[in-house]
Amino acid sequence: MLKALASIAGKIFLRLRNAFCPRRNLDRERREFCFSYETAVQSFTPINVLPTSKRIKPRALGVLLCYNDADLLAEAIEYLLANNHDVIAWNHGSTDDTADVLDQFRKDLVETRFLPRDFDFYKLYETMSENLISNYVSKYDWISWPDQDEFLEGPSRQQTYYEFATDVFNSEYDWVQFHNLLYWFTSEDDPTIASPVERIRRYSHFPDCSPRVRAWRSSATNIRWFNHNPLEGERWPEMGKLRHYQMRSHEHALQRIKKDRTGLQRGRTIAYYNLMNTWPERIIVEPNKLHYDDGTSELSVDPIFNWRYIYGTLEEQSLFADQYPASVAEVVAK
Repeated sequence: MLKALASIAGKIFLRLRNAFCPRRNLDRERREFCFSYETAVQSFTPINVLPTSKRIKPRALGVLLCYNDADLLAEAIEYLLANNHDVIAWNHGSTDDTADVLDQFRKDLVETRFLPRDFDFYKLYETMSENLISNYVSKYDWISWPDQDEFLEGPSRQQTYYEFATDVFNSEYDWVQFHNLLYWFTSEDDPTIASPVERIRRYSHFPDCSPRVRAWRSSATNIRWFNHNPLEGERWPEMGKLRHYQMRSHEHALQRIKKDRTGLQRGRTIAYYNLMNTWPERIIVEPNKLHYDDGTSELSVDPIFNWRYIYGTLEEQSLFADQYPASVAEVVAK
């Protein structure tokens, strides 16, 4: 009975999310509805997993689309390899040391490909999806596809990510959505530490962003839309956690805003980089406004910091105008 009710609740949830939370142009109220409803659903849905003696260890494939993240790429690849994943990595016209890093791991990668930067970014996920469907879903059981600056974890650090993926694979569920834990550079960071993962410890949950659907059983693979859209089958009731290292120093953030990510906006899609470029002063965040990750304690999903302060629309930014320097407040007020 509980299983049947859980299945019905899941289907109702998908209908409500599709109605209230389209994958493009999510407004703040709808995003908040998605987050609050998902939290309620996962609180009562039972989870049935095969006993340890009968579990199958899935053949896992990790997918990375790379562009100018060479400082983090080696750690991203090593993390997937350590979690028993083979890895595909495509280089989308990087101008930093991404090609060199991929060369260092060539013997560990099942596929690498260089795509020129003029290859349409908005077709990149579709092209990789078609590649997976044509060449890999029959060879692998599980696919993990984080952004190249993300590290996937389960709901608890008592398990490795692969152990969590194994639990999901040996259940009746098909795909996983993740909490977006956004890690941010602060004045607390030690610039002598080369590793971004070791250097950047401050973070906060970003609950009202587009859904992070990053892992699924391979048979459920469909054409991906920036890995925000759902897949066929049932979603694992608990949300995983991903560590997202998008801005890793002040210089790195300015490079992304002013050069690397310019030209990505189409309509309201991926508009936030252009908005950040309008008032770069707002990318500075004080350490005490964020959680601290000591590397072992459970990660908090308490949204202690409102990321709309940085990523919001002009309308949303007007709520924070009194916290900005005068020049920024004038832009927001226009």
